[in-house]
Amino acid sequence: MQLADHIRFTQSALDCMAVEVGRLRLFLHAGQEKADLAVLLKDLETSCSDIRQFCKKIRRRMPGTDAPGIPAALNFGQQVSDTLSDCRKHLTWVVAVLQEVAAAGAQMMSPLAEQDGLTAVKLEDVAFKAGEQIYGSQGANPYEYLRQSCSIVIATMNKMATAMQEGEYDSERPQSKNPPPVDVRAAALRAEITDAEGLGLKLEDRETVIKELKKSLKIKGEELSEANIRLSLLEKKLDSSSKDADERVEKIQTRLDETQTLLKKKEKEFEETMDALQADIDQLESEKAELKQRINSQSKMTVDGLRGSSQPGIASIITGAEEQKGAMMSGAGSSSGVQVIDSPLLTQQIHAQRLCIKHLKNDNNRMKAEKMRAQLAALPPLHVTKLPSRDGGRPEVLSSALYRKTEQLLETLLQMSANMKVVDITGKSPVTPGGQLLEQTARLQSLRDTLDRLRDEVAEHVVNQQPGARVSSDFATFPSTLFVKVKEEKQGDAVLVGRVMVPCLRGQEQVHRLVMSQSQLHRVHSLLRN
Repeated sequence: MQLADHIRFTQSALDCMAVEVGRLRLFLHAGQEKADLAVLLKDLETSCSDIRQFCKKIRRRMPGTDAPGIPAALNFGQQVSDTLSDCRKHLTWVVAVLQEVAAAGAQMMSPLAEQDGLTAVKLEDVAFKAGEQIYGSQGANPYEYLRQSCSIVIATMNKMATAMQEGEYDSERPQSKNPPPVDVRAAALRAEITDAEGLGLKLEDRETVIKELKKSLKIKGEELSEANIRLSLLEKKLDSSSKDADERVEKIQTRLDETQTLLKKKEKEFEETMDALQADIDQLESEKAELKQRINSQSKMTVDGLRGSSQPGIASIITGAEEQKGAMMSGAGSSSGVQVIDSPLLTQQIHAQRLCIKHLKNDNNRMKAEKMRAQLAALPPLHVTKLPSRDGGRPEVLSSALYRKTEQLLETLLQMSANMKVVDITGKSPVTPGGQLLEQTARLQSLRDTLDRLRDEVAEHVVNQQPGARVSSDFATFPSTLFVKVKEEKQGDAVLVGRVMVPCLRGQEQVHRLVMSQSQLHRVHSLLRN
């Protein structure tokens, strides 16, 4: 392929890229300028502009005019041709990815309203799929591939333009002996015009760069102001936090001082209380010693009184010698050396009184028992209702069956919880994901029905095991009029048509049944209606 064809191919690809980038920008919803896809579209647009400038520079140096400095022909090797072929291949890949994403975006935009747009996330998913399909790499970032392709094209075109300006690909041309002065002047003028156009384009590029730098400088200034505001807010927060911390420290210190003061006060009160308790203990010890002395003196006086008394039959006093002094009397009468023995008559009387009290208690208990027995006999007899016969075999067998069913259902539920199955959407399974989901749903519904039936069986079994849980009765008043009508019709051959209630005194209500023919019924109906 010649260089002119390569330039035309490149410009056509750039036009296609510009169109697709514009379409994708229109598809995006407003307010997504900072998304990765929006940044990529902006970079692609900048790359298109740079490649166009390089194409213009190459076209100015292409042969076809007799201007000075323009070669008559170009000659480059196979390596340059391969490089240009790689450049066209990368341009083809970029255009293909953009076309795939734009086509998918157009399909997603068709059901939306005019004011609505697509989110960058949806288009990013499509871009990832298109990148994997075209570039042939799984799990790679298509944004990096697109930027890399544009960088390769820019580098190739820049190298080509630089080489052509330096004359690396120029071929020797036959020198004319005496060119006409008009042609020489025209060629020089064209070269000046071309150089002026190149300078104008360079100035435009510099102005664009300056505008971009101004925008970035403005953005950096805004970010710097935001950072200053955040810094001031953080400083204020730090000051308030330090102030709160100082206040908390002061409060804790004040509370600590109060606690220490209270502790000292409590210690002082404890010492005073201990002193008072010790004084009370000493006083009680002295009172105890004094009471012991009084007891000793009182016992001595009692023994002396018993010695002087002359009542036989109450107590006999046997004066022992020193050999019975410390063995029998260890308390109050140890100093006197005497022993007091109760009279046998008094002991006999006490024993008789105890026997009398015991007999009185037995008689009292016997009389109470007879009275209670008479009261129980006077009570009406208890009517024990017979338990209804329960169907379904013995209760022990039914209970064990219910236990077994419950354990089996619980084991099934635990197995399902432990071995959770996920719907296979990879397409490797012969069953479709919808079929798998329906199968799991049917299994869950079956388990739910089994659980309901088991719950009903357990409730019925519990009711059957409780006496009096089922009561059969006749409904005196039933809320359904149809039920009352059917119940009364079963008692006779007549059909209940209606009731006519006539006001009367309370307690004198009576029910009169009237059997009428159809004509009589129509007549009564007309009379009641009139």
